[in-house]
Amino acid sequence: MPLSIAAQELPDFSASYQVMLNGIQAGDLKQRLSTNADGSRKFSSATQAQGLFAFFKPDVVEEISTWTLVDNKIQPRHYLYQRSGGKKDKYLKLDFDWQSQQLSIDDKNYPWQLTLEPYTLDKLVYQLALMMDLDKGKNQYNYRIADGGKIKTYTIDVIDEETVATPLGRIKTIKLKRLRDETSKRQTVLWCAPALNYLPVKLEHTEKDGTVFTANLRRLKGISTDNIFSPISEAKSGFIPK
Repeated sequence: MPLSIAAQELPDFSASYQVMLNGIQAGDLKQRLSTNADGSRKFSSATQAQGLFAFFKPDVVEEISTWTLVDNKIQPRHYLYQRSGGKKDKYLKLDFDWQSQQLSIDDKNYPWQLTLEPYTLDKLVYQLALMMDLDKGKNQYNYRIADGGKIKTYTIDVIDEETVATPLGRIKTIKLKRLRDETSKRQTVLWCAPALNYLPVKLEHTEKDGTVFTANLRRLKGISTDNIFSPISEAKSGFIPK
């Protein structure tokens, strides 16, 4: 199958999420999947604080992953992470050389290489891999991820089916949780909607200090939302229209 056709199994889309910090609106998360002229795909994500939080945490976090489909599996080419505008900037670039099976890592300080394992993903594009896999109906999904200069295993458990409220309305989802070490106080939970190609409509991340970040889908283009969401009362929703 030509690359340009196979890669269209996930449609191009753009999604905007309302970010809450301990229940207070704190910023905006934007994600976009697009198709390049050569048939490869680009998935980008950008997070920025807004309002009062922008004075205390002005960082802008950007991630970009370029990838292709090979044997119906996502194969990353390049990954870029940049955090800027705050007290401590961060840069990380990964280059996936599948022919030589080498992963080149550059943090602008000490570039190094790792042996590349089959089906390794980056920290951003694994969201798309999960979206593609969820219709298989398994109870658990495992991914090998290039994370922090190492190849780690991310284990995602299917918890339950749940109807959740978002700024767009109520929608049926699959609730998932990333399993971590038993000693870890960090926790990540996803709610993915089957009617939206398993796009996450809600994400909740708890840090080790108890801080809770929540992202709720509020705008979506490229994936039809017609007759998908049920109305929800603004008075009870807890979301701030924008």
